[in-house]
Amino acid sequence: MRTRPNATSREIPLRERLAALSAPCPMHPSAHRIEAAVIDWARRTGLDADPAQGVHRLAGRAFARHDTGTATLFARWLTLLTRLRREPAALPGVLAVAGGGEPGPAPVERAFADLWGTCAPAMGDGWRERFVAGLAVPDAAGFGRRLLDLAEPCLGVEVPAPLQESRRWRATTEAGGDVVTWCDALLTGHLPVPTARTAETSGRAAHALVIDRVVERMEELWSAARALPPLVGRHDLGLDASREVIQVACAFLTIPRAYLEGLLESRRYRHLE
Repeated sequence: MRTRPNATSREIPLRERLAALSAPCPMHPSAHRIEAAVIDWARRTGLDADPAQGVHRLAGRAFARHDTGTATLFARWLTLLTRLRREPAALPGVLAVAGGGEPGPAPVERAFADLWGTCAPAMGDGWRERFVAGLAVPDAAGFGRRLLDLAEPCLGVEVPAPLQESRRWRATTEAGGDVVTWCDALLTGHLPVPTARTAETSGRAAHALVIDRVVERMEELWSAARALPPLVGRHDLGLDASREVIQVACAFLTIPRAYLEGLLESRRYRHLE
């Protein structure tokens, strides 16, 4: 039974509260190339890529053990989704492009068309429908889940529907999505409401409640993820396909970890380390 965090436990460094943070988090050896590629792509499509946002570092940690192209593709998507959140009026045009329409003059539409044309043709109807459905509901709570959905096209793997729909797989993606969403909310200052108590608090207390929830969900994420390898084995996918699916499952751990590291690197939350 989990004990409720108290003032004493909150004084413990976050790395000690979370076993997941005890091991070093690797950075992609070509992070500088990822940054340069994202800036170049953003200029070509008309987006503004601010290096200070650190998307190359997030992608470099999330896909540290993969090729530069995989990490760069994820960083481009992250740049686009961040911009789209700032420009919700562009969403109808983006959805029209996803439905087969031509992009308009808006940079967000052109950037989405470029990424969609790169990723969607290699993915099946199930992934395309799931991603577009999530994109069409631009709620802040779903931001992390949308990022986790991008693990499949970035890795060039589509997880079979029976696995996607299983209770353990959903538990993993939901927990990982929550960690990403709340870390992002802490970094941007737009706090979610993970518990009813948050509505009654403000300032430092509200931040502490969200951080407590991040710790809880990260623990739940690791617990759920441990059940995925045997779950994949029971679906008889074959050795190569099973390895590919496990790569996606690993991304459900590394993407939230990248956001946690970004949180600890930020000036506002460096004291938590």
